[in-house]
Amino acid sequence: MPPVVIVDSNRDGLEMYVTALALEGIEAAPATSANEALDLIAKTQPRAIVTELRLPGTGTDLIKRVRQERPDVFILGLSAAGPGEIKEARDAGCNVVLPVPCLPDTLVQQLRRALN
Repeated sequence: MPPVVIVDSNRDGLEMYVTALALEGIEAAPATSANEALDLIAKTQPRAIVTELRLPGTGTDLIKRVRQERPDVFILGLSAAGPGEIKEARDAGCNVVLPVPCLPDTLVQQLRRALN
């Protein structure tokens, strides 16, 4: 079972992050929507979730739902917006919010801290 679910509506970015994590020995399951992510989370019980905050619907709604169902999971948000969106994500239950563009190395470092 993958320890990470990555949610990004941009398939190129999603593929980049999944590949970067695989190269570092971290298995990740990709999802392109909140609904797909919720299905994956229920099936795989990941230890961490990485989500863009501007998913269709909203990434914040996904974070709130996951936080209610899995209070122990590490949630990392990716944001291209300013302080308002970051505060909203943290209030919803994000442990960490990183700015986009986010280098794969930065994502790997954050996940290693959370998974160890």
